[in-house]
Amino acid sequence: MPFKAGNISPDNQERINKILEVIIAYAGLDFTKKTEVKGSDDDVLDAIGAGVNMLGEELQTSTISLKEKEHLLKEIHHRVKNNLQIVSSLLNLQSESIKDPALLNLVTASRNRIHSIALVHEMLYASVDLTNIEMGDYIKKLSNNIRNSLSIPGSDVQFEFEINPCFLDIDRMVPVGLILNEIITNSFKYAFPNGKGIISIGIHSLHGRYILLIKDNGVGVPAGFELEKNSNLGLQLIKILTEQINGELNINFENGFSYSITFN
Repeated sequence: MPFKAGNISPDNQERINKILEVIIAYAGLDFTKKTEVKGSDDDVLDAIGAGVNMLGEELQTSTISLKEKEHLLKEIHHRVKNNLQIVSSLLNLQSESIKDPALLNLVTASRNRIHSIALVHEMLYASVDLTNIEMGDYIKKLSNNIRNSLSIPGSDVQFEFEINPCFLDIDRMVPVGLILNEIITNSFKYAFPNGKGIISIGIHSLHGRYILLIKDNGVGVPAGFELEKNSNLGLQLIKILTEQINGELNINFENGFSYSITFN
């Protein structure tokens, strides 16, 4: 919209409007436009126009630099993801020749942990937002990968999701992804001896904090089970990772296993 004010000559009014048009163009990241500078030392509009042109040049340089940084960041995520997938593939090849069930379980667990981290970088690389990941998409992809990795023929373990829109940065996403991997893996390994069951996963925010809920309807624990005495490596890792994100962990095993993790 052209600027109009009293006591301004038509020529100066036109110059003011052109300066405003250039500023608006800069706001839209179009730095091809420049204001006309007539070269008069005592012309206020010349001084303003020159300042606007300098601003455009600085913004253009900053924008190019930012785009270069974004490209570099995407390349970093891409390379990290590729390198992690190579390690995962090597573990997968190694597992084909392992006869010891305990060692095979260890290799499979390591491979799935690596995949949970690689998936973070894969999604960041594919995202327009290079800093945050949408939790719903991540949880579903991770869950399906674990099911494909651990399911046995004839099994039927289903997932139920109740996920509110939620975005996490990489500093929280990696530990949360590992926590999810350990809990879902434990359910597959211990909760369903008949190969059938349901794992429910939900996340929502409350009073500025996130609450992550994972529950299975499995067999639960045997009589006399004591959590502290019977903690496996996966559960120990869950506790360590929860502390890493300054979270609070609550576990209930009255009807299957239920985990509640609250974090900022």
